[in-house]
Amino acid sequence: MTANALRETIDSGKPFRLQSGDGAVIEVPTRDHAFLNPTGRLIVVFTNDDGARVLDVALVTAIDYAKAPENLGG
Repeated sequence: MTANALRETIDSGKPFRLQSGDGAVIEVPTRDHAFLNPTGRLIVVFTNDDGARVLDVALVTAIDYAKAPENLGG
């Protein structure tokens, strides 16, 4: 993955999931939960229980946007 792709995803403001090379899936519910370091090599994802995951951007294999519930818009 590239830092630019992750930056665009974070800036979109949409919830998303990151998949890492080891198969882990990391939920990112808001843009406030994820930050790239200044060099763009690391992404930090904060969890709702005050924890954090630090990933090497090169090891992120996929970005999946969460689907909107089908009943939105009535």
